[in-house]
Amino acid sequence: MKHNLNNRFTLSSDKYNWILLDEQEGKKAKRSYFPNIKQLSRFTGELVAKESLEGSKVELGDIRTTALSYSSVIDKIMRRLETYIDSIVKDEKSKYRR
Repeated sequence: MKHNLNNRFTLSSDKYNWILLDEQEGKKAKRSYFPNIKQLSRFTGELVAKESLEGSKVELGDIRTTALSYSSVIDKIMRRLETYIDSIVKDEKSKYRR
């Protein structure tokens, strides 16, 4: 199985692991291996969140009580990614059953 998640990340698997290929423009491609979808989604969510915050400057006065915490937003994104990956896996399995 090989599936492009977007123009940067490609998801594949081998007998033992999920493999995330990170191909950033101008950088050497990186492979990361994960034993389960939960760890894969946590890594990806935290990586994207970290990179999006690197360019931002957050002041203490900017925090609003009505705003969602970063962790709740990241958790929501990771759950959506896990659901998406599960749907890919189910789709692949249904292709092989035919």
